[in-house]
Amino acid sequence: MDYPIILAVEDFVPVVFGSVGFALLARTAPTATAQKAGLAGAILIGAGGIAKCLWKLGYAAGAGDWTLLEQSLFPLMAAGATLLSWALAVTVRRGKATHFWPFGLTFALCVAGAVLAGSLNPLFVAATLGVTAISVLGAIVAGRHRQWWGVSLYVLGLVLVMGLVPLRSSDEHHTVAFQWLEQSINTAAQGCLLVAAWLTLRASRPAPVGVPS
Repeated sequence: MDYPIILAVEDFVPVVFGSVGFALLARTAPTATAQKAGLAGAILIGAGGIAKCLWKLGYAAGAGDWTLLEQSLFPLMAAGATLLSWALAVTVRRGKATHFWPFGLTFALCVAGAVLAGSLNPLFVAATLGVTAISVLGAIVAGRHRQWWGVSLYVLGLVLVMGLVPLRSSDEHHTVAFQWLEQSINTAAQGCLLVAAWLTLRASRPAPVGVPS
């Protein structure tokens, strides 16, 4: 497939949307430690997405196949999702002890599985489940603050992402038209996440004194 440069450039848009959304969600955490962990997670997820975008851009520009950039997506995304999902779990549990070690152990087992299998599939699964968990936890936080628009956008984003699965198994998956369709859907999904995260953060902030909540 002759992958156009404009298509590679557009792929940066959903990455930016998603990264900013994740960073906003990190700010809903109730402690400084959880917020820092969540922000680090958002940065790692964003770094994985940017690496994949740079690989696409290099390929489209004829600069070569930078495989290392492509393969760094799922390890970075899985690590970032581990940190951010723990930060949001702290938020959801409202002050109850939420240990990090189960999250860290799960990630470590996925890394070990990837090394033993010589495949990134375990990290792909970890990244996918982790990012899905982030949306679910974000929706729970939004629901507790009665931010139903936010909840709806989290659900819509997940539906759009799941809608990509049958498209990727299509025989026309490698055509430029299908690539545009997939990236448009992904951009819409990450846009939903960004708006939902912003609404969640606004709803989670205490109302100023004298202003009805």
